[in-house]
Amino acid sequence: AALAKQLCSGDSALRPRWQERPFFKLGRLSLQLPWMMAVRNNSASVINNLRRLGARRNETKEETRRIEERLGALFRERGFQVLVGYEVSPPVAEDANAGEVDLICARDGHVLILELKSTYQRRSVKEAWAHRTSTLRKAGLQLRRKVPAVQRALELDMELMTALGLVNSQPTFTAWIVDTSIEWDHQLFGGFLKVSLEEVLIALRDDRRLLNDPHGLLAGHADRADRREEYAELVKNETLYPDGFSIERLVEVIETAAVWAGSL
Repeated sequence: AALAKQLCSGDSALRPRWQERPFFKLGRLSLQLPWMMAVRNNSASVINNLRRLGARRNETKEETRRIEERLGALFRERGFQVLVGYEVSPPVAEDANAGEVDLICARDGHVLILELKSTYQRRSVKEAWAHRTSTLRKAGLQLRRKVPAVQRALELDMELMTALGLVNSQPTFTAWIVDTSIEWDHQLFGGFLKVSLEEVLIALRDDRRLLNDPHGLLAGHADRADRREEYAELVKNETLYPDGFSIERLVEVIETAAVWAGSL
């Protein structure tokens, strides 16, 4: 009813919340009100300003592709062969609507198929529920089409097999929905796990220790030389990969939410 009323009045654009405007422009002046700065997260404001209010900008697709490429670069640093924005051709895909696969990452005979969703910070249960029933549900349906399409493409396309370093091997497949928001983390949509981009980045960088008193600041060890070595040893034991990095351990870390274990 509210949407119908808005459309009938001719006001079809989204209206910004005051928290979503990091700056106010008056003529040639850009202002930031000090009493608003104290109660606002500027990072979230900028993201919501771009991804919610400006979702139909011409630059949106390019921004999303940069997110995919930067995540792909982190996977490459871990020894993965990566394809960004792989287009499954209709003759290969049984489903002609399989479309573009955001990220395909392969290492040691294991293939990760990632569906990335770049969204904004929700501010109510209603918005989070809508995100679940629309964007995330759609992502699960997309992976249902894309995973079989990639599997079939690998069976028929030797160039793709070579590009992913899978020659003479029968790959294992894992698919995730990777979202820039944290709502509904570690729930299944269409049978596929949804995780946050933040969690994947922490797992790839092995930065879990930074979630727990980085540099001993909270414990008061940062400026005490006699405790620095003790803290350094503690940090060494905080690695997610005590036996070295492997794709199997990465999958285990993500699917068991090991990144958040013991975090503050």
